[in-house]
Amino acid sequence: MLHFRGIPFAAPPVGPLRWRPPQPVAPWRGALNCTKFGPQAYQRAAGFELFFNSLIDGLGLGRARKKALAAGLKIINVKQSEDCLQLNIHVPSHAEKLPVMVWIHGGDHTDGSGTEPQYNSDALPERGCVLVTINYRLGMFGFLAHPELAEESPDRVSGNYGLLDQVAALEWVRDNIARFGGDPDCVTIFGESAGGEAVLNLMTTPRARGLFHRAIAQSPSDSGRWLQLRRPALDFLPAEDAGVEFAKAVVGSGPGQINRMRSMMPEDLTEHYQKLPLIGRHFYPAVDDVVLPATPMSAFSAQQQASVPLMIGYNSDEATLFADFMHPAGGEFHRDISDLKNVQPVPIDEMRAMFDVSYPSRSHVDRVMAAYPGLATADRSAVAGHAGDHMFAVHVDHAAHQHAAGGHPVYRYYFTAKPPSKKQTAGAFHAAEIFYVFDTSFPLLPVADDAHLTIREMGDRWFAFAATGVPDSPGRDTWPAYDPGDPQHMVFDRPRSAVGPVPPNPGIQVMRERIEWLTQELAPRSDVDESAAV
Repeated sequence: MLHFRGIPFAAPPVGPLRWRPPQPVAPWRGALNCTKFGPQAYQRAAGFELFFNSLIDGLGLGRARKKALAAGLKIINVKQSEDCLQLNIHVPSHAEKLPVMVWIHGGDHTDGSGTEPQYNSDALPERGCVLVTINYRLGMFGFLAHPELAEESPDRVSGNYGLLDQVAALEWVRDNIARFGGDPDCVTIFGESAGGEAVLNLMTTPRARGLFHRAIAQSPSDSGRWLQLRRPALDFLPAEDAGVEFAKAVVGSGPGQINRMRSMMPEDLTEHYQKLPLIGRHFYPAVDDVVLPATPMSAFSAQQQASVPLMIGYNSDEATLFADFMHPAGGEFHRDISDLKNVQPVPIDEMRAMFDVSYPSRSHVDRVMAAYPGLATADRSAVAGHAGDHMFAVHVDHAAHQHAAGGHPVYRYYFTAKPPSKKQTAGAFHAAEIFYVFDTSFPLLPVADDAHLTIREMGDRWFAFAATGVPDSPGRDTWPAYDPGDPQHMVFDRPRSAVGPVPPNPGIQVMRERIEWLTQELAPRSDVDESAAV
């Protein structure tokens, strides 16, 4: 197996290139040292630490294993830098024209990196593919929108720099991957959580057309799915307005905010960024009519997405690790998480008021409340069930239905395998399937010790899909394409996986109606001159 690490696919976005689209990387002389991973993007540690602490508690790990796991993660953590636009390639020796799999990491567009060990296993490339893992700009560095940035842009838009980084990485793969034994005409993009959302964004943006040929979205999140560049959406500020408010907090009011922030050290900017609420809804992909012309949900409804085969699914217990610090009503995180043990239930009237912002009518609100009876008392399982459906499941359901209705191949899955730990309370938690897709050996986590799903089934099917567009392999049950009239999915569980019907879910039905309503609410209006906001 050959490993090429830390290959730059774009120029370092520093100095005057901060908050600009990625630029071509300058040629270098001689041989480039590709033996070590490059730095990860600047990011907020709080979100990762919260998820990690919830994970180890939910897995029921003993004290010694908790300490060992925490210490191990600190050791493997790499330095942070704006000079992060690098990718890693893992390829079998003597490769020639192999299918290419490009992994886009998750982390709410604010955390994570392509260098994390669970993504860089040899198991997938050993099957006969070229595996590429990428970094992209995150958070404030990747998604800050601001009118002054729009004035610099020939397209008169701002933000979405992290999404453009992903496009630049795919362009690099198109132009160079043949030299590493990969086939540029057989590229699969895949990702989980925010990485799954990125897959749907890439299916939506015209900038990525023709750069990939299959797509896998694992638990695509709702992060800033309805965020608009210059229009309010639900209770979200327009992205450019939020950028102005952030700049005001950092450098004060008046013109020249962006130039003043470009002169600052990245560590100082990050310090200001860390002071924002944990989930601030400020720095995410935003609909700008150019780079991201519509929300993925709207694009899929209008059949404007890339017409490539799609594999998509989610896990049965997506939100169990978030339930202790979630607002029941909107799937929103508590802003003050300093004392999670004393989080109080949201009063029923306040809960309904929060729902009223997100749903077209009180009858829809009542149907949501009826679908998750424990919400009124903040029952943990009800909060987790609603949040998982709100943040993940409904987007899987909508994208699968619309893509298949357009005549495109869709393969839908449902991951239900619980960690083989007697004390676990996490269930089939968010991101649990990653260990099985990559066949990751991580001995401190119970999922890595599981001998059932690690018989390589998920990795086999992911590879088969990347190679052929159909996730079938010898000795496995046939995985039928998704049919909206007779919805079936592959259920990954033990002792064996099997095809089964998609069960009816009244909560998801209401949420699907919400998506249709929001699509209409946020459609461009001819009577509004949105350029006036620039």
